Amino acid sequence: MTFDGGAARRFRSRDADDDPWRGDERHRVMAEALNRYGLWDHLSAELRESAMTETATGCHPLHFDLYFEQVEFSADGEGLAEGGVERFLRELAPALVRYGVVLEVETVRDVDDYTVSINGIRCVVLRPADWESGSPWALATVRPLTVVNQLLAAAGRSALRAHTLYTGGNDGLVLLMDPRAAEAMRASGLFPEDEVPAPADGTVRAY
Repeated sequence: MTFDGGAARRFRSRDADDDPWRGDERHRVMAEALNRYGLWDHLSAELRESAMTETATGCHPLHFDLYFEQVEFSADGEGLAEGGVERFLRELAPALVRYGVVLEVETVRDVDDYTVSINGIRCVVLRPADWESGSPWALATVRPLTVVNQLLAAAGRSALRAHTLYTGGNDGLVLLMDPRAAEAMRASGLFPEDEVPAPADGTVRAY
């Protein structure tokens, strides 16, 4: 995961030579909130404690190695727009089972629209006119995940919802996280808006 220059100045890397790491009160408050809202619940107790401590002392909380294919997944907007939604959702499916959602996904033959069926819900990923909108890759990311979030809400077993980061880009990401954790990142004032995961709720925020 990469961050802009501003983010690099606000957060220390894990292999920084000039110890000790030092965060300020914003980092500490955010770390406590992220822990409370379960960002690290998929980790062992030892790793959870380490992640919280490092975030409180200035490390970025979304460290790719701790999350990849557990609660964080690659979502290449170009690939999704060009027919990759079914494959992507199948990759996401094992993680969703933990939260009571068993995905059944099928690409639907459609003359004009790119459509998938997600647990019987017909989801139009892209219409021909969407290619003129300037954000088809972002639409292809958010629309299917909006359905996933509806299924998570209906299952009622977890507050986690799909969020996107760098939405629609080739380096796009999907994170399964409590919306309150994303809001804690936003409220900290430590991130520009495009570095805060956004809930997949039908609203398109292209990166």
